Amino acid sequence: MNLNKMAAYFLPAFAMLAITGLTMFQAFGTEKENLSIFTLALIIVFPISFIIQGVSCAIHQYRILPAIGISLIAFIIVFFVIVTGDNMMYGVYYFALFFAGYAITYMLRRAKK
Repeated sequence: MNLNKMAAYFLPAFAMLAITGLTMFQAFGTEKENLSIFTLALIIVFPISFIIQGVSCAIHQYRILPAIGISLIAFIIVFFVIVTGDNMMYGVYYFALFFAGYAITYMLRRAKK
């Protein structure tokens, strides 16, 4: 597996686990600052990483199921084990962004040919 494929498959998982781990161990300062960083990641960083993953899978023609599977496992670890919340709406939102990034890139590539 080359480096591009690994980055395409593991980017959202790494982002979710790294930011959650850092905020959980209060690497950014006080509890209030860590909560702010985690909230910012929920709203901006995680969705952007899913869009990048979708675009990367479409450009390089990687399989979608391993990418979504790895990201789903990381999402389950973060939200059900660490955060202990039932925020499935975030999962739906992130995967919709993945498929939007994938579909738009796929259609642009087809139109270019």
